[in-house]
Amino acid sequence: MSSRKQISIAILLLALIVPILAACGGTAATPTSAPAAEQPTAAAATTAPAPEATAAPTAAEQPTAMAAEPTAASGGAMAEGPKIAVEDGAVLRVSSWGNPSEQKVNTDSFARFNKLYPNVTIKYEPQPDNFQTKIKADFAGSTEPDVFYLDSSLMTALAPNDLLLPLDDAMTEAGVKTSDYVGDLVTLFQQNGKTYALPKDQGSLALFINNDIAQKAGVDPASLKTWDDVTAAAKKMTSGDGPAKVYGMCSNADSQRGTAFILQTGNPIIQDNKAVFNQDNAVKAIEWWYGFKKDGTGELFKELGAGWCGEAFAKAKVGMAVEGGWMLPYLADPNNGAQNMKYTAVALPVPQGGQQATLVFTNGWAASARSKYPKAAAALVLYLTSSANQQPILQTGFALPTIKSLLNDPYFDQNPNAKVLAEAPSYGKVADLVFGGPAKKDDVLKPIGDALEQIFSGGADVKSALDQGAQGVDQVLSQ
Repeated sequence: MSSRKQISIAILLLALIVPILAACGGTAATPTSAPAAEQPTAAAATTAPAPEATAAPTAAEQPTAMAAEPTAASGGAMAEGPKIAVEDGAVLRVSSWGNPSEQKVNTDSFARFNKLYPNVTIKYEPQPDNFQTKIKADFAGSTEPDVFYLDSSLMTALAPNDLLLPLDDAMTEAGVKTSDYVGDLVTLFQQNGKTYALPKDQGSLALFINNDIAQKAGVDPASLKTWDDVTAAAKKMTSGDGPAKVYGMCSNADSQRGTAFILQTGNPIIQDNKAVFNQDNAVKAIEWWYGFKKDGTGELFKELGAGWCGEAFAKAKVGMAVEGGWMLPYLADPNNGAQNMKYTAVALPVPQGGQQATLVFTNGWAASARSKYPKAAAALVLYLTSSANQQPILQTGFALPTIKSLLNDPYFDQNPNAKVLAEAPSYGKVADLVFGGPAKKDDVLKPIGDALEQIFSGGADVKSALDQGAQGVDQVLSQ
């Protein structure tokens, strides 16, 4: 790489870092007593940030929900892991976000890797806070780790500047195929025909139902398959008055909740680089979602003294909530008071004549293109995202797997709620790709979120608010 290009890359990365430093005064906000998601554990995913409008669990903060002993993976490649030729005596610096529980999951993974590659030394350098900012600064100063967590924001910053190691040759040598992974998860980490990371875990949105509240209301959680079913159930599950009132649904104006329901109508969010979430089917979806708040069978979590819907659900202030895999570790955490709660997770209900859909979130493992040991770095990425490593992690309940074959793991026989979430990427859509791609996702989400906030505050009708939001998104897409 020429010195001129190195200088230009450093300038670009520093430009990306400055606004982030201005915005990040400390650790990410999290739900009261919380964990998670982006989150994982009882098969939640330590992945993408939970899509909450306010303080939500984040992947870097998730606790593990249980401490089940890993079971032996069934033989062959799963038990051993992918193997390629690597540099003898390689030393790899590895970094991730994550609390002590997640760091322990990683150190256990490195130990398994070293059984397969005993001549590779790993130096683990976790960065629990401001991870993206630190990685970008490291790249700007040419001090980046060899292998590290990669989310969509880092993919956008690093891949276009040839700073990520392409994994395709190593994948071919190891017999690893993109089709080994469920759904379109790998697509997020591909650019110009190259694969720069592989998904390490995943999360999605589902409908969570409090079994006790449902039973008292005469509602069978397994019967909630359509929008009409859930509307009727919310009315039955709403009871009481004043501060003691229990609502059927936790309402949420978050842009990644409403848009999931829009997708179920077959209406895309963006099409041909233009916002289309204000079309008739989309309007009907948001009218339905807002209907819980409007009819008094749902309430915003902030009005219930909660930091997010998961907290309201854990406190039994609502009978239902639309959340993701990060709920599993959160509800299992004794600190949140819901470890004895009986609940059911079901796929998001669909409208009459609609299609099964949800939003999916993922993060990956990647390597620096400037690593002194590119073969060893690629080998570590392949191993960490393989069934050989994901299977024992699954047994601990820490994260949902991204490998198709693991969807049939016996673990799910005893954990049906996790199974519902694990299967979601097979029909869901990767959130970053739905909202115009990783580079524009955050800017696209803002006008959508603003529109939903106006609707849920009662300050605008659905159609006019979505029209205004679409105009804002079109401005972003035209830049």
